[in-house]
Amino acid sequence: MKEIRESTKRNVVTFYDRTVVTYHDGNYLREGPYSPLKFRQHYIERMIEERNLPRGARILDVGCGPGELLLELTRKGYDAWGVDISSGMVVEATRTLENGGFPGFRQIRVGDIEELDFPDQSCDVVVAAGVLEYLQEDVRALSEMKRVLKKDGYLILNVTNRTSYVTCSEQLYLWMKRQPLVKRMLNLAKEGILCQGAVSDFPWRRVHSPRQFDRELAALSLRKVKHNYFRFSPLPVPFDSLLRSVCGPGGRYMERLTESPIGFIGGGYLVLCSKEA
Repeated sequence: MKEIRESTKRNVVTFYDRTVVTYHDGNYLREGPYSPLKFRQHYIERMIEERNLPRGARILDVGCGPGELLLELTRKGYDAWGVDISSGMVVEATRTLENGGFPGFRQIRVGDIEELDFPDQSCDVVVAAGVLEYLQEDVRALSEMKRVLKKDGYLILNVTNRTSYVTCSEQLYLWMKRQPLVKRMLNLAKEGILCQGAVSDFPWRRVHSPRQFDRELAALSLRKVKHNYFRFSPLPVPFDSLLRSVCGPGGRYMERLTESPIGFIGGGYLVLCSKEA
């Protein structure tokens, strides 16, 4: 089990070290009709702001990626720290902070969500967006994040929503991409016809049932406060990326469903919970 866990992590590191620049540009820097990760960051920032934390509160972003959330939190006066398993992302995040007006920012480090190098009860908020899905199971990471949270701290987590048709179609698409002939045809369509670049070899990731995930959090004495869904599309994968001119504006419009009773059709589930004494 340990070998599988370490192998999975190495695959994630390899992928994000290789794609760090295109990931940052495609999800945050490039202007376009719709970026699900920008909406996710907006919801995370709003969750934090609604907690009315004091200036200087320590917020740890585990899986900080290119550092866009860290930059906004630092601008707002929080004591923001970042951890990522990819050294390439750590370099990119440091560059983001320095270019954003914080030269010499050194509160970003390479680290593992299952072994955080932070003292017990040292953080007011811990964020882990897009990390749990790359692990073999949740309990080790959740327990570790709970450990570094203060008694009245908050945890913000994002998982891939199993109940969404976006996720269901994506799972089928990922299987299809593993078939050599199908992958060649997809590359021909994306590169030769749509001029969108080659099909990416996205690493394996788990999916979660939001209801079951809530129960898992409750079992660890993490009380749910609120949630948001994100990553909407009027068409399933891969048409959401192949037909961006239609699905981009459509997905952006559908983000208004984030807290509605039918928000579960969104592919991403973001939940805020508090640590119970």
